Amino acid sequence: MKLLDPKIAFAGLAAGVLLTADVGLLAQNQMPEDEEAREQTIIVTATRLRQSGSQDIKQFRSLSLDGEFLPRPESLTIEGLLGEYDLALPSKSECDQLFCIAGYAAEANLPTRPQDEYFVGLGFESNADADALQKEPLSLIAVIDRSGSMSGEKIARAKEGLLQAISMMRDGDRLGIVEFGTETNLLLPVTDIGGNRELIAETISAIEAEGSTFMEAGLRLGFETAFEELEQSGRKTRMMLLTDEKPNVGNTDPEGFMGQAVSGSRRGVGMTTIGVGRDFDNALAMQLSSVRGGNLFYLATDADAPALFQREFFNMVTEVAHDVTITMTPSAGYKLNAVYGVPNEVLTQTPAGAITVTIGSAFLSSNGGGIFTSLETTEVASAPPNEQPLMSVAVSYTDARSGAAGTNSDTVMLPGGEVPQNLKLAQALVDEYLSLSGALELYHAKGDAPGAYRMISGLSERLGGAEFAGIGKEREMVAGLLGRAGALAGQGDVPAEMRHLGVIGRWEVTRQRGLNDVLRGDTVELTGDGELITERKSGPEAGREVYQTFQINEDQMHINYTDLVFYYRLKGEKLQLRGKNGKTKLFLKRIGS
Repeated sequence: MKLLDPKIAFAGLAAGVLLTADVGLLAQNQMPEDEEAREQTIIVTATRLRQSGSQDIKQFRSLSLDGEFLPRPESLTIEGLLGEYDLALPSKSECDQLFCIAGYAAEANLPTRPQDEYFVGLGFESNADADALQKEPLSLIAVIDRSGSMSGEKIARAKEGLLQAISMMRDGDRLGIVEFGTETNLLLPVTDIGGNRELIAETISAIEAEGSTFMEAGLRLGFETAFEELEQSGRKTRMMLLTDEKPNVGNTDPEGFMGQAVSGSRRGVGMTTIGVGRDFDNALAMQLSSVRGGNLFYLATDADAPALFQREFFNMVTEVAHDVTITMTPSAGYKLNAVYGVPNEVLTQTPAGAITVTIGSAFLSSNGGGIFTSLETTEVASAPPNEQPLMSVAVSYTDARSGAAGTNSDTVMLPGGEVPQNLKLAQALVDEYLSLSGALELYHAKGDAPGAYRMISGLSERLGGAEFAGIGKEREMVAGLLGRAGALAGQGDVPAEMRHLGVIGRWEVTRQRGLNDVLRGDTVELTGDGELITERKSGPEAGREVYQTFQINEDQMHINYTDLVFYYRLKGEKLQLRGKNGKTKLFLKRIGS
């Protein structure tokens, strides 16, 4: 029988931390001894391995194209970026087991990391029968956040996702629904899909958002319902949490939620988190998805739910392997510099320089991918790199269904012929991640707007000359960030809709009228994070700083939590603000960027 092209991807690897692990930082960092801390996750893309189930790049794109300022660097992850592309590498031989590993190398071309000489991609094949795995009877416990913060588009998006899920489920599958807000309720006891689709759809459609966010209670009831269903049915049982992740009642500590997820996983119930809304708390969700059996997806726009659930629903609920360990051992004369696509928490380094990636769970996915690393030469090698291995790689794992253990290995050399196109694409995406995260770090941590602009401008030129299909969205996103960076730095061709960002910088008050808390000579700083910092420069309160926040559009500036709304006019190095009532005015001159 011909199998579906099952691709195996590692889901939830991100865990909300830096996703480009600088290997030089790992020498003293061994994996924690407690089992809970080790339980990270993968995602399986049916025959080939993909590095993540965290779809946070959609959130970053939304911030990049619709937000007013440059996003913070932690909102961008390499896993999310790589996860949008099928980066499957060619197999070297027929795979007759759950995981087979194949490594490919190329000359490195990463402008932000000139020390890297070679770029390596690790691809994965599998003989997993995706069709059979997806046809296993499923009991799904949906836990939906109906708190006030979910009102409007968010609750509509979450309901749209659930409605799409029931359209994908088969008559023999079962669904239960828990809703939480101020109170928690078993809205729909676990019910057969067959014969009840209309009732289930009406129940979902009637959900309305209101109240506080008692997520702790929602997860507790969800897991209790799942445990009862698993015991009674003995079938695959999984939780699905749909939320904007803003708990404000009960235990709001991430460790409390992590404890519930770990306990659920140990009892056989994993959890898929569906993040809803642009202001979704990605860090908390990625911690939840890092638990063994967890993964994370994101609904950024109204159109996302049908596309996501049609493409990935049965993949996101299908665990394939556990306890996956990938070991990369450089040959004599070479050193592993960085690993792209996994956080420090899942890496260990031996004194000899080998790197081990330890991941808890693997799922099916529609995109193929891999894990990528870079190397440099530490001494003169005994033979050219195309005549001896740069490194060796090995994978070990446990089959999630049978419990059987398996292993596979490969050696990595520079190719004698053409480099796989997907390896070139992966390196271009890694370059994009490194350049954007470096630029955002320059701006937010060091206040270096010109430096950020230069880095993004260089990336924009490289992407413009790249010949890869389907990267138009990268060019569009980088162009949006370049416009914002140019506005903040006072450089480049700033789009008209971005010109209001020219107010960002440090200003001195030259005169004012109708304002009690600002004097001539005071300084006002408007930051790219939306902060307004006023410092008194004279009188008995000299040195006092007042911190506020603001919002701005093409015409007006609003000081948050006040009734102050100004029309503003920017002309060269001068800024004039006029109150809507015409009685307040503030005149400033620029003294710094």
